Amino acid sequence: MKQFLLVFLIFFFVKELSFADTTTSENKYLNDVEYYKSGVNFYENGEFKKSFIVFFNLSEKGNKDAIFNLSNMYFEGIGTTQDFSKSLKYTWLCSLNGNKKCLNKIKSIEEKIEEDEFLKISKTIPIILENEYVNDNNPISAFQLGYWYEKISPEIDFEKSYLWYSVSVSSGIYKAMKFRDRVGKLIEKEKITEIQVQANEILTKNKYFNSNNDEDDL
Repeated sequence: MKQFLLVFLIFFFVKELSFADTTTSENKYLNDVEYYKSGVNFYENGEFKKSFIVFFNLSEKGNKDAIFNLSNMYFEGIGTTQDFSKSLKYTWLCSLNGNKKCLNKIKSIEEKIEEDEFLKISKTIPIILENEYVNDNNPISAFQLGYWYEKISPEIDFEKSYLWYSVSVSSGIYKAMKFRDRVGKLIEKEKITEIQVQANEILTKNKYFNSNNDEDDL
């Protein structure tokens, strides 16, 4: 009897694992565009948990549409538990991708959470973007940091904005020049040189000491 029970439990456990892996296995060979479409199809068919998994995975790769969808799914509690803090995080990231709907939604989320929590979540955004710049060598993240500190952060900081706009320009985002110069007019002259030195240190460290950069790029 004990042997039968053990076999039954093992069979049940394996079956549960197989079910849990269904979404990943059936999308194993899809590219990001096809994978995103599968998430949309899951959503339209009412398979919200599968849809959430797809969008979450793609959001980790910086997919703009997936980030937008996650901000809404966390806000409404679709495919996952309702979580205003996580919705705020993805709504801010979505806003930095230029989505005005997300930017307009921030106020309504702010009204639903405590001020301390609102500020706590805001401090995670620069960390995410800095990691993307360093670990993924992504200059767009540097530009987004500049915009974050200039326009979106609850704690506007023009010096940090100028710093990251400068880094983004030197990293190849030349459209950031006008943003950098605009913010530079709001900073005292004696601070500009100091910030420029900091920008050069960040750029140099990322270029020559980031292990994710290929040796051919040095």
